[in-house]
Amino acid sequence: MLLSVRGLSALLLIVLLAGCGSAPPPLPPKPALLDPAAACLSDLSLAHATFQPLAAFGEGNCSIANPVRLTGGATAWNRPGVLSCPMARTLVRFEAEVVQPAAHKHFGVRVKRMDHLGTYDCRTQRNETTAAAAQMGTSRGGRLSEHAKGLAIDLAGFELADGTVVSVKKDWYAGGKAGAFLREVARSSCRVFNVVLTPNHDRFHTDHIHLDIGPHTLCGM
Repeated sequence: MLLSVRGLSALLLIVLLAGCGSAPPPLPPKPALLDPAAACLSDLSLAHATFQPLAAFGEGNCSIANPVRLTGGATAWNRPGVLSCPMARTLVRFEAEVVQPAAHKHFGVRVKRMDHLGTYDCRTQRNETTAAAAQMGTSRGGRLSEHAKGLAIDLAGFELADGTVVSVKKDWYAGGKAGAFLREVARSSCRVFNVVLTPNHDRFHTDHIHLDIGPHTLCGM
């Protein structure tokens, strides 16, 4: 049976009134905010780094809020190092983007081990000022080292897949493939780290390349 115009209008009014009384559709859930420390650990895992998360330690500026014990990234290390997670993540990137390409370019093989002299160390910077103060028996003074915050590493050398060992102390000034490789690694490191100090910088860096992601900027080639 066909409805009259008046009947259709009444039916439409009932439908509209029923719609006004229904609940609005639920809002989509807000995306969860990922904790920066957790995101950093996730990045290390995705990069296949070998590491162990540690509990925060230290006091004041000489402390690490999100430390990890890193054994290696794409390559093994001569010994584990304790670093802040952001520094560990930067080192893994450095291995992949700087060290391995330079090794293939100069030697045709990959690096299988990186050797370092130290990572976390609660101390001031080692330079002429602190050395002179130590000789005089006065306060060491000086700015706190980025090592004290887990933001630095001192690289001493590399071992290649064919057994060749490249040493900063022996090969930096020696020339040849080893010297060219070390200089390219140091130069390219300035794109990844905030501070890069080499044997050219001062007598306190004759046997290593210092790398850090602290607040200062210096490409000490």
